[in-house]
Formats: sequence, structure tokens, C-alpha cells
Amino acid sequence: MKTSIKKLPGVKWAAGKLLGRYVIPTASIELERLSDDELLSLMRHETHRIEKALYNNLLITKQKLFEEKRDRLGRIFRILQERSLSPEEPTVAWARRVHDGFDSLREKFIEPGSTPPPAFDPEAAGPFIQFLEARRSVRVWADNQPDQDTLKNIAGEMIDAAREAPNSGNRQAGRFRILQTPKEKELLAKLKEHHCVTAPLLIFVGMDRRLYGAMGKEERCVYIDAGAAIMQMILLAHRCGLGTCWNHLGDDLINSREENKKIYRRFSEMMDIPSYITPVAVIALGRAAFIPPRPGRMEHDSVMLPPPRNNR
Repeated sequence: MKTSIKKLPGVKWAAGKLLGRYVIPTASIELERLSDDELLSLMRHETHRIEKALYNNLLITKQKLFEEKRDRLGRIFRILQERSLSPEEPTVAWARRVHDGFDSLREKFIEPGSTPPPAFDPEAAGPFIQFLEARRSVRVWADNQPDQDTLKNIAGEMIDAAREAPNSGNRQAGRFRILQTPKEKELLAKLKEHHCVTAPLLIFVGMDRRLYGAMGKEERCVYIDAGAAIMQMILLAHRCGLGTCWNHLGDDLINSREENKKIYRRFSEMMDIPSYITPVAVIALGRAAFIPPRPGRMEHDSVMLPPPRNNR
């Protein structure tokens, strides 16, 4: 008898809409066919949903659904063990605590790991806005730059800041590559402006699109998550006294002309950027020659939508 092949019934997020795969509907096979990155992302996503359910009082009202997620985590842990992935990996250890504390999640996980909220300080908004207003996109670099090791260390801290950014479903899909040598930066010539090629350091920002798909193949969270990560990166650099320029490197730019496609294809080949990484941006980093004038910003009222019609 021929086995029926159909979309995954229980892991739609991971391998149905996300990967467009059709597999035999056996739970072990469904999960076994995922790559390590996909399996870990599914683990984080399911763990996040269980934890979030507690905050929204859904663990009891939708108990069967979340018990299924808990059981799926158990299967994931077994597969990870078979693949010799360390149980001490931070996201695995976190997911294990949620899984093991499922029956008393508040007492076993939430309360022991929580901290008191910060003191309410409305006066802190003003100085922070001033800090934001002082940040400018930099395209002219000073002659006197920090040494390359120092810049690379700060770039690493920027990536650490990106790891702490909010992201949908705790997918943690950001992927980065630091470019320092003239040869590496020159790969982007004619695709990006001169200030990128001459920047003391570049950080490529991409997103692992295999980890998305809960809302369909065109899920926009990939770009929302990238933007949140990049903003934290450039604010950290600003706090360190360095200039940045957030440069668009999305599919629309790359696919806008054949020459751009060729340049990005060569760049991704030389830099070993996997085909499943969606390019989003390249961040130029270095000490600024000067801080450009602040451009005019729209007034507060101009960015507010008008009141709803029934309130006018």
C-alpha cells in the first residue's frame, strides 16, 4: 500500500508553510527531517509560546494545545541528544527549564527567574531623546581610526546587542558577517555607495528565512526583526562614540538590475553567505570625520494619525 504524503499536521510552523515540505505524517519523521537550525528555532518558538500562554492565562483554557507543545519539546530534546548537541547550549537549557516546569510554570520558572521592575522615572525620557537626536548617519570617515582589533571587538558587541533585540516568536534568525579587509569591502563596490567601501569596517546583516512562515511564505516579521536588531546595533556604536550608516541591502535593491544580482552573487559566494539567508543591510562602522547637521524632523502632530471618524 502506498503511503499518503501530505503537509505536516502538527508542525505547520516549522515545515508546512515555512519550508513548503511534504513528508510522511509521523511525528518522529517530521522533526527528524529538520536541520539543526530549524529544529532549534522550532524549539525556541514553541517554548516562547508556552511561556507567553502563562502571561495571557491560556495554559488552562487551551491546556491540550500546550501539552502537545510540551510533548513536542520532549521529542526535540531527544533528537538533539541523538545529534550530540550540547544540553548546555543556552536556548536548549532555557527550553528545558520551561519544559520541565510545565505543570507549575509560575512557581518553577517564572518566579525564580524574574526580577523587580525598574523604578518609574518619566524624567529619563528627555535625556534619552537627546541621545537619539545626536545620532547621525555617517558617510565621511576620520583619518585617525581605532585599530582593527578594537573595531572588531566593538562590532562583536554590536552583534551581542542585536542578540538581545526583541524578535517574533524568539526565532533569533539574525545572521552576521564582519568585513574588514579592503578586498572584502570592495566586493560591494557598485552595489553600495563609496562610503561603504571606504568604511573602516562593515557588518553584513541577514536573516535565516527558513525560520519563518507561520503567516505564510511572505511573512514580514523577517524585516521587523532585522530592523529591531540593527537599531540596537547602531545605538551601541553611538554610545561608544563611533559613527554608523545603516545601508539597505534588501532583495528589492539586489534584484533591481542584472549588475546588482551579479555583484551580490559574487559577494555571497566569496563570503560564504548561504542561499537561505535573506540579505537586509550592511552597517558601516568607524570614527566619524564630523557629525552631519541634523535633518529636519516632522513635528509630533504631523506623524499622528487623525482621530477616528466616530470620535470627531
